[in-house]
Amino acid sequence: MKKNYLIILILLTFCITSCNKSKNKNSTPACYYDVLKVKADLAASSMNSMYDPSAFDQLEEDILAGKVSSTDCYYRIAKILSTYHVAHVYITRNEPDPFVLPFDFYNFGKEIHINKATRKYKKYLGWKVTKIGGLEIDEAVDKITDFYSYETVISKRYYLEFRNPFNDYKYAGLLDKKGKLHLTLESPEGKSEELVLKAVDIRKNAYITNMPEIKNEYLPHFVTEKYSFKPCPEKRTLYVPYRSCTAREDYPADVWFSDIIKELNSGLYDTLVFDLRYNRGGYNLTWGFPEKYQDELNKVNIALVAGGRTFSASTIFMESILKVCPNAKIFGEETGQAIYNYTGTVNEVLKSMNCRIYIPRFLDEITPLPELKKRTDSYYRGIMPDVEVYENYEDFMKGEDTIYNAIYEYFNK
Repeated sequence: MKKNYLIILILLTFCITSCNKSKNKNSTPACYYDVLKVKADLAASSMNSMYDPSAFDQLEEDILAGKVSSTDCYYRIAKILSTYHVAHVYITRNEPDPFVLPFDFYNFGKEIHINKATRKYKKYLGWKVTKIGGLEIDEAVDKITDFYSYETVISKRYYLEFRNPFNDYKYAGLLDKKGKLHLTLESPEGKSEELVLKAVDIRKNAYITNMPEIKNEYLPHFVTEKYSFKPCPEKRTLYVPYRSCTAREDYPADVWFSDIIKELNSGLYDTLVFDLRYNRGGYNLTWGFPEKYQDELNKVNIALVAGGRTFSASTIFMESILKVCPNAKIFGEETGQAIYNYTGTVNEVLKSMNCRIYIPRFLDEITPLPELKKRTDSYYRGIMPDVEVYENYEDFMKGEDTIYNAIYEYFNK
């Protein structure tokens, strides 16, 4: 009899334990399993040597303790990934968060200006941003970019050019107690004004774009194609806006490069400008093209325009040009992509947060980039320009490009 009671007691204990485990499993937030997936992916990636699980372990504990929501989890992961300072490891939403500021920003050199605004705020188009959340602009940018996988310091202020969710400002600690953002602006005439803003729904608000008084067709701001070319024989300059290293279905890359060479052979140009300041990378479509056309390219001045928006494959394209055109000059500022470059991303869906994590497969340090390495003092710095020059808002409004003007001046000497 005692034996039977003992068996029954053991079975009851097992059933209670199993039920509790099942209950705990069912009550575990789904984002917990997303964190496990992120950890496994990083441990198996090319970044495993720098991967530190401790921050993720703490996040797991906080999730199980009920301290972290799905949105909290998203920002916690983004903040952890940003500490690696690798542009190719990041998380992004599958669908954009529709609640944003009533403004879009644009970076002119070391100044950030209002580039787009909802109709209610259109009077502020072109105004300079001096403070966000009561903080000076540089300090505010440091807080916001805690969630941005940047590589070089120069690229941090360009992060604001993305249409960032209002939540970015919340998690950066920039909102007031009522959940509103204080934004201090300065007019072109020097007038200062502070706005107190709440989120707007992008689906219900159209944005007006700030346009220059004179629209110059050569300004790269107005180019929408991934790659193209724009003849300017009156300045004996051929512009090549190169915004993305990905293919155009209507215009194969090899045909594009062949057309550039044909145009150069017309004898109408002394200078060729490859403008990569908006090129965040792609799939290296132009490998081999510069070498094939080495003789033709070296008959003219070559200028490369780059800056804090220039990343990944676009920097490898710069290497290919510099190899075959040793007299080519870089204009602009340090690139957003560092020389120490992880590339070839793969991505995984993180279901509970409705987002994806992107992780690099390769470390490009094994690929010799001798020309680029001559132009930096560290793997963790970007490619440095031969002629440092920044975009300028006043020039833009006059239909001019400050960097292009610097190129004219340099080669005309």
